[in-house]
Amino acid sequence: MDVLNTTGGGFSVVAIIGAVIFLGLVILSGWGLTDSIRDRERISTIVFAFGVVWFTILFLGSVMTRDPIRHEVTLRPGHVIDATKYEIVEQRGQIYVIEEREAAE
Repeated sequence: MDVLNTTGGGFSVVAIIGAVIFLGLVILSGWGLTDSIRDRERISTIVFAFGVVWFTILFLGSVMTRDPIRHEVTLRPGHVIDATKYEIVEQRGQIYVIEEREAAE
């Protein structure tokens, strides 16, 4: 099996940018939260802050998953792809796009 190209295995750039934006929203809502605690009348700010923090936690949990590692490979005559380690995602002529399977623990 000859590997032509390998992709994946890293974090999504879009997800990281989104995480930074949501972190900024958490900081801004934190400032609003301290103001509403002092004023004791703006409960909507507290609800908004709780929602932003909760959504950020969920978002960061989804960001921490890495993209699957994919390889573009060609097979030498008489060789096969190990089905326990790889899953065939796509075939373009003699080029196979395979994805690493998760290791069973």
